[in-house]
Amino acid sequence: MQNFIKEIKSLSVLILAILFLKETVVELYIVPTGSMEKNILRGDMLVGSRYIYGMKVPQKIWVPFTAVSIPTFLPDYRFPAFKDVERGDVVVFEYPRDNVYKYVKRCIGLPGDHVRIENRKVFVNNEEYLLPEGGQFLSQEPSSESYIDDSIFMNLGNKDNMKELKIPKRGDTYIINEDMNWELIIPLLLFEGNKVELVVNDQKLTFTNEDPYDLYRRTGDRKVFDNYVPQPNASLINPWMSVMKKEYLKYLKINDKGISEIDTYSLKQDYYWMMGDNRDNSEDSRFWGFVPKSHILGQPVITWFSLDLENYLPRLSRIGNIPK
Repeated sequence: MQNFIKEIKSLSVLILAILFLKETVVELYIVPTGSMEKNILRGDMLVGSRYIYGMKVPQKIWVPFTAVSIPTFLPDYRFPAFKDVERGDVVVFEYPRDNVYKYVKRCIGLPGDHVRIENRKVFVNNEEYLLPEGGQFLSQEPSSESYIDDSIFMNLGNKDNMKELKIPKRGDTYIINEDMNWELIIPLLLFEGNKVELVVNDQKLTFTNEDPYDLYRRTGDRKVFDNYVPQPNASLINPWMSVMKKEYLKYLKINDKGISEIDTYSLKQDYYWMMGDNRDNSEDSRFWGFVPKSHILGQPVITWFSLDLENYLPRLSRIGNIPK
């Protein structure tokens, strides 16, 4: 019995060590969508480098193929980077609205850049950013410039036409008052670890960046999902919810301080703008906004295997492909 317990302990340590390496040095990704086609295909299995942009000390260790995580209780720290994220890099990052999911997109905009889209053409700092080789559009014609898509970030237009916006950078300072753009500022406050709440009489609503639909899809817990729906016993709210109104800003508290007690807030980290090469089939920054540096994980290095998810046949020609 003692030998059995000893073997179990040894196996447990080995598993934890492997999971720790998976969270810090190298990662294996299975691409679930076609948002980067034709450069990265749905079903490609990628080896990713987690240290190229500075290895993060993991706060959680995720059990593979599950939404289960084990807290590490380690300090929040990122090691020095071998390189900074550059415009055009293919980047692996945590989905800003639910860090269970890992996304692979191309960095289009760097901290401080100005980005706009006109009839599918992307402009960065007033210079056209050409569609990468292998990038594509599926539809014949772009969306009308006059069409406003409610699912687009901050209602800036549609996937083919977006008004110009500036990508936040470390040190940017925002005025905090009842006239601020809360759809922009509240998510930034949350990404930087601040507690943001609406406190009206005895009711308290805590802001979160997590998408309630993704959370429900992940957990299957209807009670969790209902908790996000505006109702008398709700406790959570999203910055982009229709229940949020300008007149409620006077009830806003940031780290337990009323909005009248705070003049400005300066950002502590940089942010990035990510887009898929398959522009008509990509859920990217056009829909959910900026990627904070804290969510950057690394770069895909090589395709170690690929499976056609339509017929589950291997695509041997993809093995060894280097994402560009």
